[in-house]
Amino acid sequence: MRAVAGGTTRRTFLRAGGALGLLALVPADRLAEALAAAPAPGHAGRFLTAHELDTLRAVTGRFVPGPPEDPDPGALEAGVAEAIDLLLGAFAVSPPLIHAGGPFSDRHGSRHDDLADFVPLDAHAELGWRIRLEGSRGLPEREFAGPVRGLQQIYREGLAHLDARAGGDFAALPAPAQDAILSDLSDSAVQELVTTAFNDTLDAMYGPPEYGGNRDLVGWSYTHWDGDTQPRGHTDAEVTQPGPVRAPVAAAAIAEARRFHAALYGARAASSPTARSWRGLPGR
Repeated sequence: MRAVAGGTTRRTFLRAGGALGLLALVPADRLAEALAAAPAPGHAGRFLTAHELDTLRAVTGRFVPGPPEDPDPGALEAGVAEAIDLLLGAFAVSPPLIHAGGPFSDRHGSRHDDLADFVPLDAHAELGWRIRLEGSRGLPEREFAGPVRGLQQIYREGLAHLDARAGGDFAALPAPAQDAILSDLSDSAVQELVTTAFNDTLDAMYGPPEYGGNRDLVGWSYTHWDGDTQPRGHTDAEVTQPGPVRAPVAAAAIAEARRFHAALYGARAASSPTARSWRGLPGR
């Protein structure tokens, strides 16, 4: 496992990184098709170009490295970049790949994976998600809270900026050079992408596989996480007895997380004075 500054492993650093959120889900039949035909390096995704997707793989691979650098599966093995691409292109299909149904998957007792059944969006929800993904685009109905930079624009411009910082091809740089660029807190364009991509990487790495990531449950396996256990639930012993003892998060790991990803602790990366990311909107 590779160590970052101060001897902190990246895996320990990620443990200090905060809670996980959600990513747009993919229904079981379409998810199977999407993953079976997951774009290989050099091939375009649902939204991102081939080169952009290769760059995003490099970025997510620095956040959660896998073999041979780390013995545990990483972002590449979990299909994180491909899952983010599915989110960015969520409206390419109908219903859009945004909200899954429920309440159960078929992993622990249910005969049907309810999480793979997508719910059509009402008009209000569709407007909100189009603003989040596509941005306001100067449309009056989308700029009631001012101009908003959507995730598509953040990723497209941010990945291009990484290439510019790398002299043309970020993915071709050695890992230490990639880390140096991603951890440059003086570059607001880099940090806007890092803030967004880091959060989405955690979502795709450790969220339910219906989200398009966590391929083969690799994110749950090495962390010993049971995942969703309903409707089977837990036995009395599982609820009342102590679980496995985990090593506490070291102070060095917390300090490293603050240095690398200040946004996890409330600091906001510099942004355009005229356009905000949807993540900064009230109520989000």
